[in-house]
Amino acid sequence: MLGTPRLRNAYDSALAMLQAHTTHRGSSGPASGSLYRPQPPTPGAIPLASARSEADWSVYSAEATGVVGAPGLALALNVIPGEPSIIAPHESARFYMLTELGSAREPAVLDPLPLDLALLIDRSNSMRGEKIFEAKRAIKRLFTYLRPDDLVTIVFFDDHPEMVADGVSVTGRGAVEMAIDSIFVRGSTRLSNGLEETLQRLAARQSGRLRSRVSSLMLLTDGLTYGDESRCYELATQARQAGVSITALGMGAEWNRDLLDRIAAISGGSCNFIEHPRETSTIFDESVNRLRATLAADRRQPSTPAPGGRVARATRVAPEIAEACSRPPTGRETIEATTEAVTVDLGALVGRPDVESAVVVWDMLLDAGSFVADQGAYTLGTLSATYWAPRQGGGRWEQLGRVVSLPMNTSGQHSVVASDVRLALELITAFRLQTSADRLVTAGAAAEAVTHLNTSALRLRSAGDKDMADEAKHAADSLSSALSSGRSEAMGSGRIATLRVKYDTKNLSLFHRLRRKLAAHDRKAPL
Repeated sequence: MLGTPRLRNAYDSALAMLQAHTTHRGSSGPASGSLYRPQPPTPGAIPLASARSEADWSVYSAEATGVVGAPGLALALNVIPGEPSIIAPHESARFYMLTELGSAREPAVLDPLPLDLALLIDRSNSMRGEKIFEAKRAIKRLFTYLRPDDLVTIVFFDDHPEMVADGVSVTGRGAVEMAIDSIFVRGSTRLSNGLEETLQRLAARQSGRLRSRVSSLMLLTDGLTYGDESRCYELATQARQAGVSITALGMGAEWNRDLLDRIAAISGGSCNFIEHPRETSTIFDESVNRLRATLAADRRQPSTPAPGGRVARATRVAPEIAEACSRPPTGRETIEATTEAVTVDLGALVGRPDVESAVVVWDMLLDAGSFVADQGAYTLGTLSATYWAPRQGGGRWEQLGRVVSLPMNTSGQHSVVASDVRLALELITAFRLQTSADRLVTAGAAAEAVTHLNTSALRLRSAGDKDMADEAKHAADSLSSALSSGRSEAMGSGRIATLRVKYDTKNLSLFHRLRRKLAAHDRKAPL
């Protein structure tokens, strides 16, 4: 139910292009953006904080559209439907809905929160030279910014993990730096061993339901892990259940993007690309500064479709773009979706003007015959949001809830798609095309990657971001030149340019920035 044939055709064409070139790596882990549901504890699982009862929550519910919040709660939930009303579906029809979970109050200067930060650093042979040197330097630099109540855990890994610090404070800096200096490169990469060791250390310091620090794990690697991807996904799920978000950082061009993207998405964290080793310190510093400004942590947003409605896909759009859950369609008439409740894990929300809310686009399917109106209105389903608010009364769990209903459209004419929904779809499509281009380059299909990058440039330009569109076009031109020259070093430059535009599109909060730009333009437009 996109409001214009042009936008619908553009979206469907891009989606068909992506489906036609999807590659499978043979991993037994979940598909990109698979549906995340709570799982019972398994033998060997990392111990979690005790379960929460209903009495632990501060709850507010409403049955309306618009912004839902309540006095005293940290966050508010806003819902923007793709169209203001729903036409009775005569066949399976698509409907988009955008949700935004953000601060209930104006942005303010926040006192820094204490951290329980874990650093998991690859020390395999591929990290030799400048890579391991800059990684060590970035860790040492972090101690300059630590506060007395911060704790730091540092683990280096190859085939096996090596702990050099376990919950130490800034007072232990000297001993930690000596231990870091003794680390040398060796072995190959087995990520799951390092993840398990690090998460066990973080979980051991969680005592019950309440949290005194913001827990997070920063992972840095430059290579591929072999044979343990499924275990990595399991550990990312356990991290999410323990309230630990994972910031995954890939250095260079040879790391497994699918794996790190999924680990970050499952845990409610983020994934980024380090082009040059010398950038490591800056990215570490930025990550720590974001964590200190946490407004809410462990955010989860469940959605339960109404009868006749199904969730086909949910995609995080801001502050970063990531597949939250997905049942991608295999064709226009055979779309797999779920009538079950779907939970999107959003991780932490930080108090920065450019990343002050979490935005999710829900791709709904409405079934003819079973999706029916009641007294002139359609109910799409129920939405809720749960989160830990560390700045509320010493820290507490809070919950928001609502039923989403829209009036019946009796005219039979589609409305113009809401500007926020349209913008989000343009950015999502551009990012998916860039992700596919990255996979195609890796698979040796650079010519097809050029087509995907050029199409993503069109989508970014349509969204109003000329600079990012030019960056995507530059990546396409770099690959095209490499194909013409036949030089391997030129192809390497094209791969780096592709990664750069993909992770810039993903992580630069384009949605918030472009929405503000559009709002400013609308205010200047004559009435």
